[in-house]
Amino acid sequence: MLREIVSGVFAISGLKMGRSYLIQGERAEVALIDTSSHDVSERLLAAIEEAGHRPEDLRLIVATHYHLDHTGNAGALRERTGAELCVHADDVPYVDGTTPWMRMRAPFGFLDRFAPKPYALNVDRVLRDGDELPFAGGLRVIHAPGHTPGHIALYSRAHRALFTGDALMNAWGLRLPLAMSSHDMGQARRTVGQLAQLEFEVALPGHGAPIIGRASEKIGAWARAWV
Repeated sequence: MLREIVSGVFAISGLKMGRSYLIQGERAEVALIDTSSHDVSERLLAAIEEAGHRPEDLRLIVATHYHLDHTGNAGALRERTGAELCVHADDVPYVDGTTPWMRMRAPFGFLDRFAPKPYALNVDRVLRDGDELPFAGGLRVIHAPGHTPGHIALYSRAHRALFTGDALMNAWGLRLPLAMSSHDMGQARRTVGQLAQLEFEVALPGHGAPIIGRASEKIGAWARAWV
């Protein structure tokens, strides 16, 4: 159910869409990166308990971007635990309902009729590039736009780990975010090139398997060849 990727960083299995990661703080506190879609809030709370914490120990919910498969359980978790929802400034309008969600690009626009209606959530903490969160030895917020305007990655220098969200995915191999749901693919390509310049051993994507060992080298080689 839980897989410890590096010390104090866990991947949570058994979710519907997207990946969620649980991160332990220096005290009896935990943070959650992304919350999947559908109703899996109880599974996420069970993962917190499996890691030896109480649901009330959840302090931060960090959304890498506004899409449903990353924010779908944020409201229920915040209501249950009192955790703060953290979103980059450029995605806040999509989360709080000020700005309509982007429609699927052609020829996939028909999929919108099957999608849940956009919802509005109050954002407790607005994130900006360079902010640092007190988990995993310090998590630095990296603005990584393209898939959405306020998409972020999170970098742990202490663990040499990068949480990529959907800036890049590792589902059936390394790949860019899906064009049909991305705001700006040109910017998404530039973002991947910038992330590949960081030094990290582990990459933790929003979709697909973690990349463990020489991750920045592997992503850099892929980006030079394909992006």
